[in-house]
Amino acid sequence: MLYSGQNFTPKLLILVSISLCLCLLSPIASAKLYKWVDEQGNIHYSDNVPPKDINRKRELINDSGVRSVITGEAKTKEELLTERQHAALRKKEAENQRKVEDYQRNLVANYRDESDLIATRDRNIDSIQVSINFIEANLGSLRLDLESLIKEAAAFERSGKTTPKLLKTQIAETRSKIDEAEAFVKEKVDEQDDVRDKFNRDLELYRILTGTQRASATAR
Repeated sequence: MLYSGQNFTPKLLILVSISLCLCLLSPIASAKLYKWVDEQGNIHYSDNVPPKDINRKRELINDSGVRSVITGEAKTKEELLTERQHAALRKKEAENQRKVEDYQRNLVANYRDESDLIATRDRNIDSIQVSINFIEANLGSLRLDLESLIKEAAAFERSGKTTPKLLKTQIAETRSKIDEAEAFVKEKVDEQDDVRDKFNRDLELYRILTGTQRASATAR
């Protein structure tokens, strides 16, 4: 049965308008859908998450049924601390990697070729050796002084006399100077070893970075 325009009442027009609005709004409403599992293990789908489940892990699904966003659970203090620690570790690793890259770049830039690097290594070792030679020469004099002082003290003992306090002090001070000088020499020898090891590592790295072949008789 057909109705004329005169039979459409205001109430009917309102109902038609509401129906039209609902049809238009339906896709929008269905575009937002959450999926989550409650504490009993039940799976829920809804466009609204109840307050009791708001901190639970949930997925936001679009109107095509494709998961677009995953919203995680509220993190505990321990989880937040772990995240911060991991972030700090990643930052440190990135900084270390940057330092390595800077070091490699400078290594190639600072030396013309292998022979330049080897010459720099040898100059550093020789410079330390100058200090060692100076202290060792001084050590020789100190040992002679100590030997003389000990003989002098022995002469007092053989004669039955008390060794003078000043002589005892001189012996103790000379021994202390010898100990300090020997420790200095050992420290410098260790420094030479460190320099040698560092430059030899640099030499190997330089060869890798520049693609050069191992030179003969470069070890020292």
